[in-house]
Amino acid sequence: MDNINTPTTREVSGGGFLKFVAYLQIIGIILVVLGHSMHEHPDGMQGKTTYVYRMMYSFRMPLFIFVSGLLLGYTTVLRRGKISWTAFVSGKLKRLMVPFITLTLVTFVPRAMMSGVADDALELSWRSLAASMVRSDSMVIPFFWFLQTSFTLLVVTYGIVLLSRKIRVNEAVVYIALVVAYGALPWIDCLHVTWFSLSDTCRLALYFVLGVVYARYRGAVDRAISWESPRVLVIWASAWAVLFYFTENTDFSVVCSLCGIAMNISLAKILEERHITVLDHLRGANYIIFLLSWYLNVLCQQVLSHYTDFPWWAYSMLSLVSGIYVPWCVFRYIQRHPDGLISRAAVMLLGQSAKKK
Repeated sequence: MDNINTPTTREVSGGGFLKFVAYLQIIGIILVVLGHSMHEHPDGMQGKTTYVYRMMYSFRMPLFIFVSGLLLGYTTVLRRGKISWTAFVSGKLKRLMVPFITLTLVTFVPRAMMSGVADDALELSWRSLAASMVRSDSMVIPFFWFLQTSFTLLVVTYGIVLLSRKIRVNEAVVYIALVVAYGALPWIDCLHVTWFSLSDTCRLALYFVLGVVYARYRGAVDRAISWESPRVLVIWASAWAVLFYFTENTDFSVVCSLCGIAMNISLAKILEERHITVLDHLRGANYIIFLLSWYLNVLCQQVLSHYTDFPWWAYSMLSLVSGIYVPWCVFRYIQRHPDGLISRAAVMLLGQSAKKK
């Protein structure tokens, strides 16, 4: 079993499994930016009443958090506990929480001054700033709750895995216990707790741990499921669409979300297996797209719509394209000029990595 799950040289160097994960990340970030680019939809609800948006929403963030767990599972297999919990937490603080704090501080004053054109007003006060740091319903950049949720799930789960290895608990038992425990979180009284995005953490924890489990046992799972088959993709897509129709806003919607994740796993596997490179230029840029796309979304929609009179879809297309490719240009600059001032600042303040010459 260890041989099945030990990363190959190709995987460690960026091919194989990591390329497949990169495709999952790219699909996820495109859907995230698309969802944030429908602000001017005629329904007056940012497109949230449309069938397409609701179907996309059924698996979009579960997929994103699943990938976080997938990468944690991959690294725990690769490193087998060689990184201490404190070092791991320190790394995640730099990667996730430093960018969160940096962009919150940079954006707070302009965001408060623009409350007149924003959907929700933000008070220019120290109390409001403090709340934006710790409460998901008061954030300067609303979807940054994901950073807090990812941080919590990563450090808690990694700590549990390390502890279980130290006291020699059977690994399969640990994963089963985590699936049961995380799966039970939505049923306890934490779904309305906004402190440090606890409600979202509870809501998405199951998808995270399933990502960890899949990474750990992917050899056996991939032998059982022919992900690369277009027929399998159609089956998962059909199951997702049918389940969405019958389970939306019910306790069984989690099954629909899991089918949506499986559909995207199959799609990413097909892209990797058949060497379809249409998304390759975005590899590695998903995180900075996530961090910076909000600024382009706001500029193209809430700001631009006050001075121009284009149809709603024009704002959406501009928001989608610029939300992806302006941050991508920043990413490319960082990679090409790793020793530049901007690149070094991005590495330190935005949790980025730069290729060293």
